[in-house]
Amino acid sequence: MQGFELPAATQIVALVLTVVLCGLIGFEREYLKHDAGIRTHILVGLGSCLFTLVSIYGVNAAVGNYNWDASRIAAGVASGIGFIGAGVIFFNHDAVRGLTTSSAIWVASAVGVTCGASMFTVAIVAVALYFISILVISPIVKWLLRNRQSTGLRIVYEDGHGSLRATLLEASKMGFESRVLGIREVKREGWHGASVTVNLLGKGDVSGLVEEVGKTDGVEGVEVLGDED
Repeated sequence: MQGFELPAATQIVALVLTVVLCGLIGFEREYLKHDAGIRTHILVGLGSCLFTLVSIYGVNAAVGNYNWDASRIAAGVASGIGFIGAGVIFFNHDAVRGLTTSSAIWVASAVGVTCGASMFTVAIVAVALYFISILVISPIVKWLLRNRQSTGLRIVYEDGHGSLRATLLEASKMGFESRVLGIREVKREGWHGASVTVNLLGKGDVSGLVEEVGKTDGVEGVEVLGDED
């Protein structure tokens, strides 16, 4: 019966390899506790692979010999996956989060398309380069730029104590260049203050700065912001 034929070995390999490779990318993201993990990356890659397999084999199998530009499906996948990628990028207190995870989803989609096109070696090399970029190149770049290390602080303080000015002066004393990224007003019953996000550049002692800022008159809380992704 048409439609129930056994898939070719190449098609099975494409699907299995997609699950393995995209699963590895997803595991790295989930290990670092990001929103999009193994399941998301596998499903994105698997869907992209299926779209590609259908574009290459399915159309002719369904309607017979038919002139069809298979690249149109791949192009549609590349543009459509942007909606999912955009969903993991968010703006939080003047800081953009999720860019690397969004890029990883895009790569997983490309890996699925590549496997669907039976370019298995290219897919494996691409995933290997992904891990080299994330696990090797990124730490090297951070080491090279260690003198310009960027750290984010979120400080909640009460108005009327000069807390922000004192914090910026303390950061300067400890060797940091500071820049206020955003201020949000905070009001509670009988209390009025602000939450400010500060970007620090330099290789000073962040933990020591946090301790000193916490002792500043009027400061209610200090939080060190995590890395972007």
